[in-house]
This record gives sequence, C-alpha cells and structure tokens, in this order.
Amino acid sequence: MKGKFAGKVAIVTGAGTGIGRGIAKALATEGANVVVADLILDTGTKTAKEIDSLGIQSLFIPVDVRSRDQVNQMVRKTVEKFGGIDILVNNAGVSSIAPILEMSEDDWDFNMDVNAKGTFLCTQAALKEMMKRGTGGRIICISSIAGKFGNKYYSHYSASKFAVIGFVRSVAMEVIENQITVNAICPGRVATSMEEREIGWEAKLTKTSIEEIKKAYIQSVPIGRLETPEDVAKVVVFLASDDAAYITGDAIEVTGGMYLGS
Repeated sequence: MKGKFAGKVAIVTGAGTGIGRGIAKALATEGANVVVADLILDTGTKTAKEIDSLGIQSLFIPVDVRSRDQVNQMVRKTVEKFGGIDILVNNAGVSSIAPILEMSEDDWDFNMDVNAKGTFLCTQAALKEMMKRGTGGRIICISSIAGKFGNKYYSHYSASKFAVIGFVRSVAMEVIENQITVNAICPGRVATSMEEREIGWEAKLTKTSIEEIKKAYIQSVPIGRLETPEDVAKVVVFLASDDAAYITGDAIEVTGGMYLGS
C-alpha cells in the first residue's frame, strides 16, 4: 500500500477507542504498519482488525503504560514483528474530576501515572530502539489544552498534561542530533466516550443538566462544534511526516479556536 508512511512502523498507545483509534487508522491509511497498544482486549482487537481490513499489517499488544516491564515488552514485540519503530504516539490517557479539597491521593496518582509516567516510559523504551537503529524517528505525545491552561476540578489532570509538554520540550533537545523529533498536540473538547463521562461527572458535581454542559462546551469553541478524533489524527499524520521535519519541541493547539487571544 502506498502513502506517506509506506513501510514504516508506528506504535499508538490507547488505540482501542477515541482519539487513539482515530490516530491508528489515519496512520494505517497512509501505509504505516500499526501496533495497537491498549489495556482493553475487546476494543484493541477491534481496532487492529479494522486496520487489517485496509490491507495493512497490525499487531495488537495489551499493555499498561504504567508498567516498565509491559512497555519494554511492547517495544520488543514490535521490533521482533516489524524490525524497528519509526513513529511513537503516546496517546494513552485518563481523567477524573474532583475539587482540590476532596481529591484523593489515588486520584492524583492515577492521572499522573498514566498521563505523565506512561509517556515517559514509552518514550524512553522507543527512543532506545530508534537511536540504536540510527534512522531518525517521530515521537508525538497527546497532551491537552488543559496542559496550557488550568481547568476547574481537573487540577490533577491539568498538572499531568502540563508535565507532558515540559517533558516533550526537554527530550526534543536531547535527541535532535539523532534526527528524532518530539512534539505534543493539545486537543480541546473532543467528542469521545471519555468526554461523555466527564460531562456526566461535571453535571453531577455542579448540579447542572448534561444538556446544559454540552451546550456550554460547544459555545466555548469558536468554530462552533466539538472536535473529532479525526481532527487530532490529521495533525498527528502531519507531525509524523517529512513535511514536519523542521518542527520539534512544540505543543500544537488543536482546539477550534479556544483561548484565542490568551
């Protein structure tokens, strides 16, 4: 199959649903062989089968990005199957909602461990293979607009996503001589099952209806609609391509104009 990434190999974490699924399918459409890394067997397998139907090779690997052993195994299996890694998309992420005075230590650790530590572990493991191979690479980390601006009731989530951006900007300086670029994407209000859960949590916490929360979300986006996983995936495809070879250490907002002028 022809495309921007014909013959290349991509790992996408959290690829079973939502943004990750959109990214995995977009990379496959451009010819990349895709490792679908996800904690959930059913959704991960489904995404892999959808990629196979495009005539592209996929490999589903169940992985908890909080575990160094599982992450290292993911990278090892990828190299055994495909011979190397060209693209890593750190997409796996979680969220929860809690006012700061009610937030538990477990809430804090859950967000930080998946969103920040998981990004670190996957990046470190993939970089070792990319640098050993010596042919460059692309690392793209999904942060959030909450990684640039605070978000009420999401201080733990926002802190984890700020951490991702700081991590990206630091690592980019370390690996630039190896022709490896490292960038972040900061989506806004994306219509996914995760956001549906967040809307429900926020409605309950603020004693507001789900319909009112959804209306407020849309009104906060100047373009006038919620973001789709495909909106994010298109930017991933760009950053992973040769067209973006001169971009590294950046955190690109994909939000439909939220926070314009800020």
